[in-house]
Amino acid sequence: MRLPVLAMWVTSTLAIVGAERRIRWLEVVFKPVTTLLLFAVIGVPHTTFARLVTAGVALSVVGDVALLSDTNRAFMVGLAAFLLAHAAYVIAFVCVAVWSPHIVAVALVMLVSSVVLLRLTWEGAAGMHGPTIAYGAVITTMVVSAFATVGGPLPMAPFAAVGAVLFYVSDSSLAINKFRRPIPHVALLAFGVYWLGQLGIALTAASSAP
Repeated sequence: MRLPVLAMWVTSTLAIVGAERRIRWLEVVFKPVTTLLLFAVIGVPHTTFARLVTAGVALSVVGDVALLSDTNRAFMVGLAAFLLAHAAYVIAFVCVAVWSPHIVAVALVMLVSSVVLLRLTWEGAAGMHGPTIAYGAVITTMVVSAFATVGGPLPMAPFAAVGAVLFYVSDSSLAINKFRRPIPHVALLAFGVYWLGQLGIALTAASSAP
């Protein structure tokens, strides 16, 4: 497992450098490669949880490739792919969830955060309100359901919870950068934080017992 994680560190750095310095081929090559390495982190999926996370990673690769283009069509394809990826993660998390009172607090925090984010990006997302609302609802549910796994059968469930939050931060930065105002060095948030979040979820899947 250490080798794929180390490889991810190298390829993600190259992808971020490519995005920051506008070296297009670095971004085009190493952005999808970094996400593909998550399959090696997970290994052969022996549990339903791991299989669902693997499906989410596969859909994330589709989203990553789509978002290499700046067109609205490509954005919608990427949005749909990541929405389905989050849906796969939600199902995975719910299957091993242990509901407790702290989930209510997490849900309230995430609901407020998502409402604020939608308000910040509302004007810039004109014409895309339906898809962005749907996406916001699904990723919010993904974070809440990830926290619901803490205390359950997954030994590395806290990694999934933190990973889900990082994924949310990454997607929020992308939304603000696209629909509100440009964020300096957004690649560090959009890529670096995103892969850390995905890695947390993948490590949890790798540790799930059959």
